[in-house]
Amino acid sequence: MKFNRNLKSFLILLAVLIVFYAAGPQFYSNGAFFETLAVFMILSLSFNLIYGFTGYLPFGYAAFFAIGAYGFGIGIIRNFGLVQSILMGGLFSLALGLIFSPMLKLRGAYFAIANLAAFEGVYYIISNQSLASITRGPYGISTSSVYNFQQTYWVSIGVLIFVVILTYLFRISNFGLALKAIRDDPLVASLSGINVGLYRSIAWLTSALFAGFSGAMFGWFLSFFYPESVFSINYSLFAIVFTIFGGAGTLIGPILGTGFLYTIYYSVGLFYPLYFTLIFGVLVILLILFLPEGLKKIISKYLKWEML
Repeated sequence: MKFNRNLKSFLILLAVLIVFYAAGPQFYSNGAFFETLAVFMILSLSFNLIYGFTGYLPFGYAAFFAIGAYGFGIGIIRNFGLVQSILMGGLFSLALGLIFSPMLKLRGAYFAIANLAAFEGVYYIISNQSLASITRGPYGISTSSVYNFQQTYWVSIGVLIFVVILTYLFRISNFGLALKAIRDDPLVASLSGINVGLYRSIAWLTSALFAGFSGAMFGWFLSFFYPESVFSINYSLFAIVFTIFGGAGTLIGPILGTGFLYTIYYSVGLFYPLYFTLIFGVLVILLILFLPEGLKKIISKYLKWEML
């Protein structure tokens, strides 16, 4: 019975997302808003796989996002096809996830700080002028040769739907239940026969792969970007805040959190540019103080509905 209810909720979510992204630009002419919103939804869902399901909090998570953009950009300037370049974005992030995987032996603040340091290290490598023949260094990468907003938009929506489906399968599977057991108590999970290291690594690498796809979509949409355009700690903060506000460990949470907060973020920047950072910063502080569990608690408490 619960499985059927979850499946029904999942199908409704898919239908709402498709209708929203199909109809949205018809009512609001700024399609860039919807494109960026889709990219950040993919990023938040990706982050949710490692934080919401295992409890790891990577402060340098934006490294996967940035490397995904660079993987796509390098594919384009090396004359790879569009599909191959998108896959390169995901595979570059997956490779970076493999390089970073020894950090999974760390916990808590040690893991978060090490991940942030690794993010800075990758940034300096990518922006190094001596590697300009490969990464274009500080000069930036142009993907304008393949820029087509309509195509970029619908491919991004396709990637979003793909990530939503896989996140749903994660959540309802025994694998997802094992990850939650690891998040709650790794020792008890290990004693129950769960291979803690293996399961964490799979979640970590899957999360990196999806973040790479979001970065590839962003790099395609920007059509030209510098290291500073994609290697920003703000993207890590977005993923963290959007996911926690919506409800970590759920499927709908990161989507709702991204939709709600990014709309506010965009509106404040559009109408109050002089007070942009102050207003959004105060809003985030208030949310942390008075709504630490995000929308998940409100929905479960007042609507008596368990979020998918």
